[in-house]
Amino acid sequence: MKTSSLSAMAILTSRSISSPSCNNFLFRFRPYHFLLCSSSSRTIRSSSARFHSTIITAAMNNNENTKNHHQSTLLQTHLERLKSSPSQTLLLDGGTGEELFLRGVPDDRKIWSATAVVHSQYHSILRSVHESFIEFGSDAITTNSYGIVPGVGFRDGEEVARLMSLAGEIARKAATAVSDVKADEPGKNDNTKEEGNARALVFGSLGPLVESYRPDLIMNRRDGVKCYRYAIEGLYPHIDVFLAETMSCLEEVCQVVDALSEFYQEENDIMKCEESLATRHPLLVSFTLGADGKIRNGDAVVEVIPKLVEYSNQKGIELIGVMFNCCEPESITKALKEIQTNPQIHHHLHHPPHSVSKIPESTTCGNPEVSQTTTQQIMSSRPPKIFLGAYANRLTPVDPDWTLESSTEAQGMREDLSPERYWNEFVRQWHDEGKEKDGMENSSIGGMQLIGGCCGVGPDYIARLKTSLKST
Repeated sequence: MKTSSLSAMAILTSRSISSPSCNNFLFRFRPYHFLLCSSSSRTIRSSSARFHSTIITAAMNNNENTKNHHQSTLLQTHLERLKSSPSQTLLLDGGTGEELFLRGVPDDRKIWSATAVVHSQYHSILRSVHESFIEFGSDAITTNSYGIVPGVGFRDGEEVARLMSLAGEIARKAATAVSDVKADEPGKNDNTKEEGNARALVFGSLGPLVESYRPDLIMNRRDGVKCYRYAIEGLYPHIDVFLAETMSCLEEVCQVVDALSEFYQEENDIMKCEESLATRHPLLVSFTLGADGKIRNGDAVVEVIPKLVEYSNQKGIELIGVMFNCCEPESITKALKEIQTNPQIHHHLHHPPHSVSKIPESTTCGNPEVSQTTTQQIMSSRPPKIFLGAYANRLTPVDPDWTLESSTEAQGMREDLSPERYWNEFVRQWHDEGKEKDGMENSSIGGMQLIGGCCGVGPDYIARLKTSLKST
């Protein structure tokens, strides 16, 4: 949950609506219409496609820095670097929402951090928050779009897309604004070379549609996919990667995957008519965990990861990583230890925790006579590998039955999680390669390469991580 300490996901503007559903909301579906592609051929597309084309074209015209017609060179540079060694990291940002509130944006208990997008007087503050994280070392920032969802009263699909696009545009401008900073300035981002005038990746946040931490309150598949489509359409022109974050169960993520799959299929049809090439932004998924280290619905991470990798592959969505966020760092450590001790899923990972990727014995039924050719076929048939990552929050434990509607004030912050402790007791253990140092056994787990912070983790935390990760 990058944009708030507890997502603004519960209160509906109209109290007469008892259950969030895209069918309840005022999403504007125009009649089907014809688009002439040539004098001899034409295709039918829905109003959603029509609006999608309009918003993307308008966004590109208004943002000369948007480069969505080719794969981001900066992104590819980072991915190749991460693949090259487990010691490489991609430093994320921290909790945008809490930082906004510290800088004077009102903590609206209905739309919360989305206030900084809805009201133009706060746009400069939002941009400055993004810039602060980049200046202190973040390689990627996340759009302030987490709370722009039906669950807090954004009931018009096209309005959702417009606000999502605005959040993306502000983030993209921030990533560009600090691009002229010299690499040798103290505390500044110097991890990669510039691509044009962009020095940071932009992740497009797709949060829960109704409530954070509540797998029991998610929408049904059809309604969820429909709602995510509008969010995706708005973010698409401005970002490098889609980030489905604070997901509380696999079903919630599958709605995002389905929405992306439909979006790209429809986009391909549109682009064929408009003679343009489309970019398929990859996907990162981040789950929120309970105190036991399991996903909020009780599923073990080692059971969910293989299913998610396979489903994304089947749907033609490039899943590049699985992370854990908006939970206590202690929970993330438990999940990572579970991954470490279950080598049957290590073949899904670029750099498993302190392990060499191997084919599980069960794959060959324990038969030592299985040929090398068969082994290679098994390996080649597997979906692409993924990275692991984490960005914990600094919140006190959240009640399992918590809702924004029932809350009267912001969740309290822990006083025992300083930047030093976050690095020394948690991030260092998650990332370290596990090699002996100075003759002493290293008890770290390793395996995580995408590192950052969530609610309550400010630029000072990112600066501490930047310094420490650079020295490892």
